[in-house]
Amino acid sequence: MRKIYIFISLLLASLALNYFIYSKSLIDIITNQSASLFYLQWPMERLFIEPFYAFSYYLLTMERTGYIFALLSWVVWIIVFVILISQYKKINGKQIIINSIFGILFFLSIVMFVIILPVPGPQLSGANLYKVFDIHSHTMSSKDAIGSVESNIKLHEKHGFTNFFITEHDNVKGFKTIPYNIKNEDFIFPGIQIRTTEGVSVLLLSKKQFSYDYFKEKSIKEIINLAHSKGMLVVMPHWWKWSEPPLQKIVDYGIDGFEIYNCGYRYLTEEKRQSIIDICKKNNLMMFGTIDWHGYGYMTNVWTVVQKQDNKNLFDILKSKPELQVIVHDVKGSQSLIRYIFEPFSAFYYYVVNTEIKYVLSFYMICSVFIALFFYYRIKTLIRIFSLMFSVFFVFATFYYVNMYLYIATQNVVMPGMILPMVSGFSVIWLIIWIINGKNIQS
Repeated sequence: MRKIYIFISLLLASLALNYFIYSKSLIDIITNQSASLFYLQWPMERLFIEPFYAFSYYLLTMERTGYIFALLSWVVWIIVFVILISQYKKINGKQIIINSIFGILFFLSIVMFVIILPVPGPQLSGANLYKVFDIHSHTMSSKDAIGSVESNIKLHEKHGFTNFFITEHDNVKGFKTIPYNIKNEDFIFPGIQIRTTEGVSVLLLSKKQFSYDYFKEKSIKEIINLAHSKGMLVVMPHWWKWSEPPLQKIVDYGIDGFEIYNCGYRYLTEEKRQSIIDICKKNNLMMFGTIDWHGYGYMTNVWTVVQKQDNKNLFDILKSKPELQVIVHDVKGSQSLIRYIFEPFSAFYYYVVNTEIKYVLSFYMICSVFIALFFYYRIKTLIRIFSLMFSVFFVFATFYYVNMYLYIATQNVVMPGMILPMVSGFSVIWLIIWIINGKNIQS
């Protein structure tokens, strides 16, 4: 009975937090004002998979450089929870170790589910008079990306984008593989993220296909001048990742704009973001928010919008350096040490205060169902069911990524070096757990 009281108390506390603190949190980060014309439309399936959906959105909109600290925190707290529960149930030391390993494997498997499954995030709505676009995305033709061109297209369609650029790392192969029936001048545009002799990258945006060879092994200034001579635009991505060259020097080179928000590298101080915004305003430069999608999951929380101009396509509009808005669903996170020490609790707090109350209720309802299942069935039976499901899923994932890797035949590094070993390894590990646990049940 005490467990039910604890669960109800947690639910009531969450609802109270949501009632007093929740805000829609959709802002234009250029002006830091509420983006009242726009709203988010979440997919219907979210209501039925809310705990998994909430974890997916949390994980895929997290600052990329904070992943290792967050994952370590989750692992430590999983072990702490296992030890506390084991002491309460008077479980011996050997079983504590086994349960801890199982808990960590279960958590890491859910992380892989998030990365692999195409669960769509929110769609930006209310933008009928605007072009909604993304200038920074990758496919598996980039060495550190795992998404296909078709997945990239679906990602942008499902999130309300009317246009996007494919900007592979130091090549233009991704754009060339777009299916012929959807390749048109007002949906997908060619681009590239190219490394300069200064050791940083710039984004080149174009209206039509171009050759990468012209821009290899050149400085920022040389690339900008060459791109402008060919009618292209040049944007500095996530400058705060390098903080060099100095902003003014890049402006003097003739850059056309800067990213001020990037889903992969979200965290920068407000002072540094404001310094980029100020120099852009002073020099009539464009400001962008980008997904920087590499194929990991299907979530985003940023959209760049510009008002439509007669029948002009997006690239022609951008050539005139128009006023843009960068719309962000702000998750009110931080990168402090305290946050990472208590990461699971911090993540849950930010979830509660940034989520509509119907989804919070759905979260608790689905969790209560799983808790009831754990009370009704023997734990070994549930482990056997989940281990078989995980094994089958990762077997299919292994075949999928092997097929993709053989298909692209490029210098992709992350698929053979990380993704394939992980999905194939998980398929074997969960199969072994299924077999061993079956013997334990029979005995």
